[in-house]
Formats: sequence, C-alpha cells, structure tokens
Amino acid sequence: MRYRVVGSPQPLPTPVEDPLHKAAFSYRVQGVIEEPTPTTLFEVYAQRQTLYPYAERACRLLLACYDLARTRLGLDHALRYDRLLRVFLMTEGKAGAEQQQNLMYLYDLSERVPPQAWLRELTHEYGHWILPPINSYEAPEPWANGDLGERWFTYHLLARARSADGEPDFLMGASLSALEAYLRRAVEPLVERMAREGLHPQRWRSRQRAGYEEYLALALYVDRVYGSARLGRAMLCAGGVEPDDFLRGVRESLTEPERLQVQLPFANGYLFLPGGAARWRIVEPRGATLTLDPKRPEWARCSVAQATLERR
Repeated sequence: MRYRVVGSPQPLPTPVEDPLHKAAFSYRVQGVIEEPTPTTLFEVYAQRQTLYPYAERACRLLLACYDLARTRLGLDHALRYDRLLRVFLMTEGKAGAEQQQNLMYLYDLSERVPPQAWLRELTHEYGHWILPPINSYEAPEPWANGDLGERWFTYHLLARARSADGEPDFLMGASLSALEAYLRRAVEPLVERMAREGLHPQRWRSRQRAGYEEYLALALYVDRVYGSARLGRAMLCAGGVEPDDFLRGVRESLTEPERLQVQLPFANGYLFLPGGAARWRIVEPRGATLTLDPKRPEWARCSVAQATLERR
C-alpha cells in the first residue's frame, strides 16, 4: 500500500480545539493511505511549531505500525470512526498518555523527550486502539493490548528497519541498539519462557502482573513460533475480552490450516498443539519427534527448532 504524509510547519488558518481538554492546536500532520479513494488514517496535532517535526515523525511511525497491523495481523481501523485516529501532542499535563475512542493524547511533551520514549508511548497507545482488547487484569493495568502493541510493534519495526535501505524514517529517531536492548528486556524473556515451560495454569489464572505477563508471553510466543497471521487470526477468533477467550482464539487459529510451520527459539522447546498433541505429527524434518507432556495434553516438546506439522 502507498502512504503519504501531508502537513506544513506553518500554522493552520484556524487552530483546532481538541475534544477532551479544549486546548488549541495550530499545527497538523495527516497520514493518508492511497487506496482507490485516498483515506486519512491519522491526524497528529502539535501546540507549538517546535513540536511540528515530532508530529511528522509520529505520523510516519503510526503509518508504519498501521501497515504492519494490516499486512501481518489482518487488522484495520474501526469503521465507526471512519478509520481516523486523532493524536494530540500536549505540552501540559502529567507525563504519560491515554487513548479514548479515536483520540490519543500524549502529555508533558517537549524536545527533551528521548526518541525511544516517544516510540514506546505511541506504540503502546496505538496498541490500545487497533489490537482487540484483553481485559480483567488488576495490575499493572486492566487492558493488556497496549503493552502487547508496544512490544509487538517494536519487534516488527526493528525487523523492518534492519532490512531498509538507509536510515529508516519511522522510528522517531530511536537507535537500533536502544530498541534491541528493549526487546532483550521486554520481549525475548517472555517468548523463551513460554517455549521453555509452556503455559503455566496458575499464572494464567492470575489477574495480577503474573497473569498479565503470561498473556503477553503467549501472544508473543504465537507470533514468533507460528507467525503473525496466526496471531492476528487468534485475536479475531477470540470473540471476547477475557484471557480464556484469547486462548480459545489461539486454538481455533492453529487448527484452521491443515499444516503448521513452526519456528521455536531453540530445539526441545514446547509447542502448543490444540486438540491434544497426539493428534499432530511432524512431516519434516524426518526423524524429528514430539514428546507429549503427561500433565498438559495440548503441549509437547519438539526435538527440533524448525518443523512442519500436520493434524492426523
């Protein structure tokens, strides 16, 4: 898909008033997708001219995130808002961000905010906007789709940046090394834990941080091991906002295709095989084996990291 960023560092003829705080915004950047009919997906507003370049970078970042969500997860902006997300870069308020309906606010902004902080706030709130929600947690926050978005988008943005020619324009100026350090801390341990242990029932049932992180671990594991298309399909199949709804969505997603390509982070890691591991067999490589978990019939260790499986 083709996208373009439209804006000018010159003030708007008439400032725009935001719906929540009634503050005046004199600068605007729009992110437009070139479909059969051009559609504005993002409007990013800044209160002063010195923040206009940040509004432009934020728009490029959000367009890149939209492209990833659409092409890899099969998700799109809500039609009830005409697919438009409005982002307000506030110089006032307590540092942080929030998202309500199709409005996103970032507070206490200035040129001193580090690029990685911009990226994390924007991807977190955009996760709340575009990823189907999982709710009911008491800590660290009720809705986990923002935290998943922050981690999922950062992982795939970094992968895209590594393959880009020249310096990418969608990372808000964040360095690749800073994003790599973030992934080593916030993503890799969760994926590796799920592959090493499988789903932990007691953690999964918790509504505290342990359960919150177990959901993140499962979602990131599905993305890494089975692919983003399977994760996106699981989100759409969930049909509810409870963690168990997502787990049912994962089961449905993984049993839709006759064959699954899997990519574990290491050999002898756990695979989630809905319907019972005994119903699956490894097609290739020959000689690879599945070792069933006697206490969890849907989990089995796979003797190789890469394999093709099919249902019996």
